[in-house]
Amino acid sequence: MTQEEFHKLVHLVMDSPAHPPEKLFIGGMDSWHARARLAHFLAMKGIDKTDEALELFHSVVDAEIDDEKAEDVEEKVFALQRLSSLEKELNKNDDALRHIDMAIELAESTDFLYKYILRGELWADRWNLMHKMNMTQEAEAEVDERIEAYKDIPIHHNSYLYYGYRFKAQLSAERGVTLVAKDYMHMALHAMEIPKEYEAGLEKAFAATHDNASWILTEVDKATPNPDNLHWDI
Repeated sequence: MTQEEFHKLVHLVMDSPAHPPEKLFIGGMDSWHARARLAHFLAMKGIDKTDEALELFHSVVDAEIDDEKAEDVEEKVFALQRLSSLEKELNKNDDALRHIDMAIELAESTDFLYKYILRGELWADRWNLMHKMNMTQEAEAEVDERIEAYKDIPIHHNSYLYYGYRFKAQLSAERGVTLVAKDYMHMALHAMEIPKEYEAGLEKAFAATHDNASWILTEVDKATPNPDNLHWDI
């Protein structure tokens, strides 16, 4: 991609409803930060410049970062995570798995508490992708390993446990084991900060007495606070 093409795409996203500030793209094609940020906007629904987003994200894969700066690490992890999700949507599953693995490795190479990235969510992306690739048994074994490693850590808000138990709940729902799915989802929510205003909605969702486990979990998800807006200890 040339500088001229890059700048045309910058103005495309600046004129879109997302309307990001131009300062996000300072440095142009020479800045991996600017390339990653533009790629995120190009991949958004409504802009749908997927090919261009993929090109820019791929250009970030080998970018050198300052691993002493949490913001640097987090921005590259986020780019790898989004690249993987785009590749999953396009059924480029092997590429998607390689890139989410890179994101996990980078995220776990530091002790930073990131502002936006959740290590547990990165693992969930891997597990859901493995499930799609008919590697469900391996994914379940990894979930159990993560839960065993983190279940006794004396912290209250643990993204590994939330996303691990949530994955097990989803599998139980697919298998039609409603009570087990509910139990796992209860365990997932115990690892999450639940503001009081959400408690009634969650109680109502869990109170359903029918056996449509997938529907129940969907209602639970609707009643659950957005993980991005919560405090996490890990």
